[in-house]
Amino acid sequence: MSRLLDEDALHDLLTSVGRDEGARSRFARDFVSLWETRVRRLTNALDRRDAEETHVVLLSIRSSSRMIGAQVIEATASLMHSSLERQDFEGCARHLSRLDQVGQETCIELDVRFGLTSTA
Repeated sequence: MSRLLDEDALHDLLTSVGRDEGARSRFARDFVSLWETRVRRLTNALDRRDAEETHVVLLSIRSSSRMIGAQVIEATASLMHSSLERQDFEGCARHLSRLDQVGQETCIELDVRFGLTSTA
């Protein structure tokens, strides 16, 4: 049982990509490998107070998190999105460190679950 991953959503995703273990681990690997880039893009967009770019990055984070069952990331990004919709950049930025923290923890969990770094 995971506090970071919704097992039902993860199961649904893995079922939808098929029985191929390679496809399953590729999706998880892509999520993990893109995490730092997404956080960096979000940080830069918030620093520039670029509402459009912040919106795009948050949508990307929310949709990929929902697909893989990363419920805590999705909920945190949703809070940030709500602040952004009110043009509250400071409120949005206040959640950035929490988003990155749960994102890194989720990436570690996905890495362990799918053996992403244990390639020989």
